[in-house]
Amino acid sequence: MLFAGIYVKHSLLLIGASTRSLLRWARQHVYAWLILAPVVLGISYFTIIRLAENLPDWEFSLPLALTLASLFNLGLIGLSLSRASAEIYHPRRPESYFDVLPISATTHLHSALVTRVARTAAVSAAVLIARAAFGDTGLLRARDIPLFLCFTLLTSLCEMLGALNWIHWGHTRNPRTAVPAFLVLLVNGALGGLFLTMIFRPSSFSSRFVLLLCAGSVIWIFLVYAVVHKLNARWRRSDLEYARRLQSATRSTFRIELALERRLAPVVAAQFARDVRLTIRAFSSAVYVVFAIAALCCAALIAALTTDWLPVVLHKTAWLDVTWLPQIITLKVACVFALVSLTSLLPVLIAYELPHMWLERAAGTSGLDLLRAKICYARFLTSPIPIIFWCAGLLTGSVPFLYAVPLLAECLWLWWLVSSLIGALSFEMPLRPDLAIIVNGTLGLALGLVAAALWPVGLIVYPQAMHSLTARGRQRARYYMITEAE
Repeated sequence: MLFAGIYVKHSLLLIGASTRSLLRWARQHVYAWLILAPVVLGISYFTIIRLAENLPDWEFSLPLALTLASLFNLGLIGLSLSRASAEIYHPRRPESYFDVLPISATTHLHSALVTRVARTAAVSAAVLIARAAFGDTGLLRARDIPLFLCFTLLTSLCEMLGALNWIHWGHTRNPRTAVPAFLVLLVNGALGGLFLTMIFRPSSFSSRFVLLLCAGSVIWIFLVYAVVHKLNARWRRSDLEYARRLQSATRSTFRIELALERRLAPVVAAQFARDVRLTIRAFSSAVYVVFAIAALCCAALIAALTTDWLPVVLHKTAWLDVTWLPQIITLKVACVFALVSLTSLLPVLIAYELPHMWLERAAGTSGLDLLRAKICYARFLTSPIPIIFWCAGLLTGSVPFLYAVPLLAECLWLWWLVSSLIGALSFEMPLRPDLAIIVNGTLGLALGLVAAALWPVGLIVYPQAMHSLTARGRQRARYYMITEAE
């Protein structure tokens, strides 16, 4: 009884420390969560609502809905790997001081699980709100409660299982543990996708099937918890030091900055090389997610161009009018989505580097150097996208041969426009990368889609906007370098 009381006290101590850290952040950034976040999310919500009202009625088939929900759930698990590992191992967090106290690994696991469940419950609530907005069902029904709980618990455990295996794989490179864990995550991702589909489309499943599935899932959730508990107890002590130095910069096998010193200033080249090395080393699980989304955009483009999804143009089109053909517009739109997906990694990278800005200040780096390095990084990260999508259009036979070169020029222009714009906005909200992804992505999509339909618009906006954005970005970068994100 005494041991149970001490165990509960330790768990509450960890949870209380995390809560106080969150409240401290909330007090320091009232504008971000009280004004900016509701405005951005509200504009996005009402824009999607208006778009859905204007689109023709189209209901996904059940297999397609299951596939999309499973991909969404797997993307959610992949995107949460870094944060889940930080909640378990506490690298560069105030909770790391508890590692020197006689607190068991199970206590750390349960504290991290409580945080994971709270974050995943917010996603489940967002699904219910989306169903109430776009469907004919109310916000919450009685049969939704077991689905809500099963999805939240299963996804939270999967995120922690993925985080434990991600850190352990980087430490040991042992495929005997990584391959079974990957298969379990795939199965759980599909099961979570089924729960999401049942929440979003309740009319497609009977109540009996829902209850039987939830009953079986409870047993499966306990099994997954037992595996997570065992792996955490076995691996946490040996992987703790590796998790703390996982994201530390190491010297690459080749000096990237040497190849860039002829084109960039030495300070900018060194920062750019560091950013590229961190990306290659997958400093965050967001690296996997953004590249997976870009690959899905390319796959969706190929599927659209090789099937009858797009209307067929029967009459002969003038050479200058080819740019507005459905196939060409689709290719450019897919290119813009892939560009925005990859540049979404930039706010995550800056949020990681903010605690180390004192190194830049000690080296005499200016705000303009910081901004130029991030713009170069955004351009470099997205540079293969226009070539890949242009080749996909040519290989599928959807692009007229005479328009191949102008289309390549349009794709390259979209790449330069979107990457430069989002690179210039790098330091707008570095303390809140999630909001920065939404805001920068919305602006990048808006300008990119307009330029995809009317490319001269970009020629007008770019020279006028980049000068003011560069001046503002330089001041913002200098401010965060001086204050060190405090």
